[in-house]
Amino acid sequence: MVGRQLCAECGVQLLQPWQRWQPRVATVPVFAAGTYGGARRMLILSAKDRLRPAAITVAGRVLAAGILHVAGLGLVPDPRLGRVVLLPAPTRKSAARRRGGDIVTRMCHAAAELYSGIEVHPVAWLDERSVDSVGLDRHQRRENVAGSILFDTAAIARLRGAEEAVIVDDVCTTGATTAQFALALSARGVRAKLALVIAGA
Repeated sequence: MVGRQLCAECGVQLLQPWQRWQPRVATVPVFAAGTYGGARRMLILSAKDRLRPAAITVAGRVLAAGILHVAGLGLVPDPRLGRVVLLPAPTRKSAARRRGGDIVTRMCHAAAELYSGIEVHPVAWLDERSVDSVGLDRHQRRENVAGSILFDTAAIARLRGAEEAVIVDDVCTTGATTAQFALALSARGVRAKLALVIAGA
């Protein structure tokens, strides 16, 4: 069940099977709940721009379904039986403050409320000097993200050796953010197995 806050048609769209996404830039496998449009677009906008708590709850349920999907493929443990570490994609702290919090992190926590094996570890953010990615091509996005990721060294140290880490983001456009985040994590001893996004654009 996705949530009673949705019309039946939107609920059907959000319950469609997760799929392997093929962004133009990828360093880990990316899975999406579907394309950016319809119910997924409205869900993301409601969470990100309209700050609706119900949208966060629904997005958490969609994300939890994605975790079960990749667990069924044998890529991560079943969160009802084992540990799955969610790593929210980095964002600028100022952007998170404007939205009343980091939406992706809140979405991850909503998923964690459903299954005891899910852990949420926000370990990185973007330098305030990074520019908004809207309008950038894939090369510009990669350069923008690559030089802008800042890490909480203590949080990273606690995760070294984790084998069930999953990057989470709301939308995957070119794949630059998840790709560079995965590379930066690997350089610090944390191997992300895959990325989950609510929508691929």
